[in-house]
Amino acid sequence: MWQLLKKIISRPEPPPVEPDGEVIRFDDTGFSRSSHLIRSMGWRQSWRWEEITGFGFAFSPAMFPDPWFGDYMESQWFFTVTSENGPEHIYFDVQWLDINHLPPPLLRHMQGLDVHVLRQGLNAAAVGFHNYEGEGQWIGWQHAKPKKRRRVTKAPAPAKTTKRESRAK
Repeated sequence: MWQLLKKIISRPEPPPVEPDGEVIRFDDTGFSRSSHLIRSMGWRQSWRWEEITGFGFAFSPAMFPDPWFGDYMESQWFFTVTSENGPEHIYFDVQWLDINHLPPPLLRHMQGLDVHVLRQGLNAAAVGFHNYEGEGQWIGWQHAKPKKRRRVTKAPAPAKTTKRESRAK
């Protein structure tokens, strides 16, 4: 009885972790994801909040078609992070976050998160996995880029020309 009441009152739990499934965590240090594949490939698993430059929702064609249904659209959350090669998107399954109960660390570190924009993406995905016209990315938060300071430099002085003596006879 108490367990049922607890489930009704508390917010939804994240999906159960499969033995080789992906695990997503948010805390005050940053965002981390881990799975057997990520660990075995030696890929990076965690990012500090300072490295995260954007957060959004993507609804796009799946990389690999389903053997029974063919092509379909895939819903994913993503973080944009800085890496050695420039901006990089870190995608994770849409089931990891509930738009109505976002993790407190995420909300604390993404001041000004526009949940309305993210809901637009979720609404496009809700039409169905064959809604190809609904394709897009919805960015709910972006790190404010620092204003570039205008550098004032002196114009180089024109090169001095020297007269050569004429060698003509």
